[in-house]
Amino acid sequence: MERRQQTLHIKYVQRDIDMMKALARLQSGQTSNRQILAQKRVAPMVAPLVALYTLALIGLTFVYWLNPVVALNIGNTYSRPYLHRFYANERNERFDFAYTTQGSNMVLPGPAAGPYLVRLQMSGWRPETHEDAILTLRSEDYAVTFPVRRQPATYDLFFPATSGDLVIAFESNLYTPSSTDPRRLGIALDRVEIQGRGMLPPLTTTIQILAIISLFWFFWRRVGLKPAIVFLLTGVVLFAALVGLFQARLFITVALGRWIAVLVLLHLVFWPLQQLMRTIVRRYNLTVSAVGWKWLWGIFGAALLFKVGGALYPHAIFIDEWPHMQRVRMVLDGRFLELYRPGFTSFLGGTVGLEAGYLPYSPLWYLLIAPIHMAGIPIGDAMNGLNALLDVSKGLMIFLITLRTLDRERPALIASGLYHLLPMPYFLMSWGNYPTQFGLWASLVVLTFLALNYQQMPVLREWKRFGLWVGLLALSILSYTIIGVMTFTMLGILMLFKILRGVKGSRPFILSLLIGMILAEGFAFAIYHVQFVPVFLNSTLPSVVNNIINMASAELRPDVEARESPLSNFLANTIFLRNHTTYLLLLLTMVGLGGLYFDQSGRWYGSFWSAWLAIFVLYTLVSAYVADMVLKHILFVMPLICISAALALNAIWDRWRYGRLATIVTALFLFAVVVERWWFYLLIKRHDVM
Repeated sequence: MERRQQTLHIKYVQRDIDMMKALARLQSGQTSNRQILAQKRVAPMVAPLVALYTLALIGLTFVYWLNPVVALNIGNTYSRPYLHRFYANERNERFDFAYTTQGSNMVLPGPAAGPYLVRLQMSGWRPETHEDAILTLRSEDYAVTFPVRRQPATYDLFFPATSGDLVIAFESNLYTPSSTDPRRLGIALDRVEIQGRGMLPPLTTTIQILAIISLFWFFWRRVGLKPAIVFLLTGVVLFAALVGLFQARLFITVALGRWIAVLVLLHLVFWPLQQLMRTIVRRYNLTVSAVGWKWLWGIFGAALLFKVGGALYPHAIFIDEWPHMQRVRMVLDGRFLELYRPGFTSFLGGTVGLEAGYLPYSPLWYLLIAPIHMAGIPIGDAMNGLNALLDVSKGLMIFLITLRTLDRERPALIASGLYHLLPMPYFLMSWGNYPTQFGLWASLVVLTFLALNYQQMPVLREWKRFGLWVGLLALSILSYTIIGVMTFTMLGILMLFKILRGVKGSRPFILSLLIGMILAEGFAFAIYHVQFVPVFLNSTLPSVVNNIINMASAELRPDVEARESPLSNFLANTIFLRNHTTYLLLLLTMVGLGGLYFDQSGRWYGSFWSAWLAIFVLYTLVSAYVADMVLKHILFVMPLICISAALALNAIWDRWRYGRLATIVTALFLFAVVVERWWFYLLIKRHDVM
């Protein structure tokens, strides 16, 4: 019996072992099948990217093989991004040039595949009393020394291959021209020409192009676009890059590193902004479809690449960049109080057409840029990059305002896109009005919060929400004073409209706005504005009164400069508004602005629209008689322009047979306008094109 039980036990154990082996084989087969299916799903997504890599390598090879020569004219503003520690551009009757000095070097990113034949046109002229110029050129471990003639001449030199970027250091015996010109001058460099002798494209440029393709590809995949669409979008970018490398190589290669940084920035901000927007949408019971999210983030991503990429373009010249950089350096040097107290930054005077006066000019922008610079980012790049990033984020706020007030997704998407197709923001960024941009951004944050909470503004006992409201108001008034004043004026007008409609039902709303503004300004007054009271009473106010009297008595002539009379100022502002919106968009705005008051959802926000529009009307009068607003009142209503025009375009889309086509054509037209305008601001305006 025991032997039989042992035999049965062995059989059961063997059966269990066989079953476990069969189960393992089955699981292995299932796992293998899942792996095969996963590979089949991944392959269609990866294959287009591999195809793009292949096209990029082939295209780069042909570009550098067909056009191995690049030239750089030294002496105009286009050469400055490549020159380090050179003196300012000069010119005489024969040519333009720039002098070298101690430590001068020229950085040419990806000019050709090395080794290089370098042709230099230069002059070693100096007074007869000085010794002849002896020049040493260095590139990595290579060095060559030779005398330079006093007359302009051409020198051909052969430089060994590098990793792709050619860096040439200039070392020469220096001389001082005269007692009135203490500069230490080397040689006068006029022109550089580089011809590649290699067969393959430069390694650095190749890696950068592949990195741009990868980052661009994966962003659009994160948005949720299909691989085929992403392939087309990335292919367009690759084609544009190859054409640029063929036609104007140094204009492209000089920016590749920064454009990679812009793409990395896009990936970094994408997830946090996604979470923030989804949280807001859920909090206020708004509805956005999956397709709507794709469009919104597609608009945001394209705008960020276009605007921030342009703002960081090394050839861009921003007219106000230098003085703002100096103020950041004052903060870094411990001279913050010079910006904080009434002084040269807060003096009005001729800037706005007044004879005297001071107005608080908040140093908050410089306090924000200083730590960014301390993290290793150059001051100019930090200011231009943040300036453009703030501008791009306005599209998200316009989307929320429109979605809340009109309660429809398509007008909200159109309004968000129209902001980036409006020429005005490109003018603002090109000018380099960084604190103005900061103020406009802060004011739009306030208006976004107001629109989202319009039906139920937070009251004092809701201390978290009300504290956020007060904080946003304080940020608005402290970011840039005049924009903050416009925001507070709009809220005051809005309260007036609410009072006219009846105090009883609007009491909580009015108290929320009034107490919030009092607390916010009380905080700003305590930490900053208080010191301006004496100078405002003694200087600013009398100057404003005198200006009103003078302007009121001035002859209304349309053929004079702005600020000469109310009419000339009004005409100057009108011309700017027309030129920086286009007639088409102005027409759509006027039609849509009326529609806001009749729209089923938008009409409940009639007081909101009226108060916003009143800022444009009121400050146009202020600009004509009191002090020139320098277009700030026009910039303040940019979001309202976009919302109004979006409502008109949405009506055309819905009610006309060819409405979709008309809307698409309008968008393409506006896109062409801003591309031309951005190109002009970055590469033409303020450049020496001799």
